[in-house]
Amino acid sequence: MDILSTMLTNIKIISKTLLMGMLCILSLASCIHKGLDPLNLRDVNTLKSWKTLDQNFSSNDDNSTFWVQSFNINNLENAVVYAWNNNPDLLYIAEQTLARGEEAVMNGSNLLPEMNLGLNGSRSKRNLIGFNLPNGSTSFTSDSFNSGLNLSWEIDLWGKIKDRKLSSDKKFELAKSEYYGARLSLAGEVVRSWFNVVESINQYELSIKTTSTFEKNNKYLSNRFANGLVTTLEKDLALNALSSAQANQTMRKRLLNQSLRNFELLLGQNSGSINESNFTSILPNLKLTQAPPTPSQTLETRPDLISARNRLEAAGYDQLISEKSLLPSISINGNSGSRTDEFSDLLNSNFRTWEVSGSISQPIFNNGRLRANIRRSKALRKAALADYHSTALRAFSEVESLLANESFLKTEESYLSNAANAAKSASVASWNRYQNGVIGIFDTLESQRQAFQAESKLLNLRKQRIFNRIQLFLALGTPALPKQ
Repeated sequence: MDILSTMLTNIKIISKTLLMGMLCILSLASCIHKGLDPLNLRDVNTLKSWKTLDQNFSSNDDNSTFWVQSFNINNLENAVVYAWNNNPDLLYIAEQTLARGEEAVMNGSNLLPEMNLGLNGSRSKRNLIGFNLPNGSTSFTSDSFNSGLNLSWEIDLWGKIKDRKLSSDKKFELAKSEYYGARLSLAGEVVRSWFNVVESINQYELSIKTTSTFEKNNKYLSNRFANGLVTTLEKDLALNALSSAQANQTMRKRLLNQSLRNFELLLGQNSGSINESNFTSILPNLKLTQAPPTPSQTLETRPDLISARNRLEAAGYDQLISEKSLLPSISINGNSGSRTDEFSDLLNSNFRTWEVSGSISQPIFNNGRLRANIRRSKALRKAALADYHSTALRAFSEVESLLANESFLKTEESYLSNAANAAKSASVASWNRYQNGVIGIFDTLESQRQAFQAESKLLNLRKQRIFNRIQLFLALGTPALPKQ
């Protein structure tokens, strides 16, 4: 400990000496570093409220904080959590995020001195031909052992190392926001895929119902044709309707199978591990959603905006680092230990040694590399600012469009629901009128086809309305579920 104390005392002496030597170049250094130029965030934060708000949004605060829970489907919530824990793409991003965190730790460690404990040993042989040594020896061997504590430290006089740590911290925050954005996006994909399966199930069941109806029609007209009561044209029209319905049923089965496979892929499961029994049977009727947060709140919660802001701040620290690279650097090195020819003497205080050295380095000529790096970092910072503005504008535009779609889709669903009910009623009346000989089979088949098509369109629109609601939650940065 006496040797270590002595070495630290001498480090202080060397540091003072180096600081005195710095005075001759401080005037030059003060002219080099002027700090960051202020950046104008322009009018990113001037949007006070959303322009598209109407009676389609609830004014109370009764809705769930976590949007997946608003659908009240336990299996759906479990599926999202399962995907968070098993989706390989998300796991990849998670590990990359952890690596960024360790990079921040590594850069932060440079603020303090680095100390290493070492033990070295060597044996060498020397030839001495031509020397008249006793006993006629022409060579000798020697041993050398040394141990000790080595210290190296770059004094962060200008805060460059601290800026490097802060840059790494911001990049870690950037990685974390990208990870949470990926989690939120994956939750949206899982929920969309879930309701895509539910809609596919409903469409497939509707296609079975359609095929069954046209099978009855075809059987009815075939019997009448055999009795000479209908023409070949009427029989062929019924067969055409049946064949088209069968083809549509096969297509719906194919799409259902594909939607199941896509859902399994998001959950990181093997193909064929999930079937229709895991899903709800109907698409939910959406209630009024809670009034969205303000634009300024969205800036604080939407992951891509948080990422863009962290990227901008990290670019600012990188610019500071590049500018400070023109300034002098001070380094101190020291060691304390023992050196001897006998290994057993390493712990003997008589063989202890110490050494302290310091250096000052000032860049003079590097063929423009450092200043080119400064210009590069300034350009990257301005690019990060432009990216932040662009991301904010896209986010606000996306939210406004989705808010407007809430109203449009609700109105469209109301009209389609009326159309489906009317088409269904007309289909029943048309078949009765055909049996009574009032209208021909072509009008009857067309009426039935329109009824099934209207119901199919209504199912698809309900899914699209759910998709729009999900996308709105994502655009606002609303959390999907409590952190798992």
